[in-house]
Amino acid sequence: MGFAAIVIMLISGRGFDDINPANKILEITDQDRDPETTLITKNLLKQNQIDPRISVTLWNDAQQQLTGTTLEEAEQALRQGQVNSALQPLVKKLADDFDTGQAAAFTIWVLDDEQQKGASVDLQLNGALLGRFAIEPNRYAITLVQRTGTTSRLQITGVGETRGGAVFRAETATSETETRHLHTARFDSWQLIVK
Repeated sequence: MGFAAIVIMLISGRGFDDINPANKILEITDQDRDPETTLITKNLLKQNQIDPRISVTLWNDAQQQLTGTTLEEAEQALRQGQVNSALQPLVKKLADDFDTGQAAAFTIWVLDDEQQKGASVDLQLNGALLGRFAIEPNRYAITLVQRTGTTSRLQITGVGETRGGAVFRAETATSETETRHLHTARFDSWQLIVK
């Protein structure tokens, strides 16, 4: 398996305190691969099945490769967790990328923060909602399906806030990053670059 890295860099958002730009890069390497989830994902793809993590990646592929009615049909199928004829070539390509190590499931850790208890953020990857994530006193993992050689946009939107706005921190085996002071409806964006 070759070296894979995702670099997450901050793009300026609206209305938050800037911090050291060196703290705005999150690198995800082979050490951050989730072997169990990668294997599960490979098996799902081989059976022409998808889960929400796969749907986010397929939606990005569909937006780049499909248009018009075909894109709308693909979107509807993804919302229902199904694979239609328009998605079948995209599912096969993603399955092939998993087989060759060009795609995998990676884990990003959300850092614990007792002072932020009760705050939360919405995360979107390339416009697809990943969900609402609490900032808790316990560390937890977010797993993403990504390909090497791609660039994605992660938008972080403040939902619940404490002490002057939500502070969102993430780390991997080799680095950590943060965004802070996200008041409700304010957002920040990181760019995910898979190398």
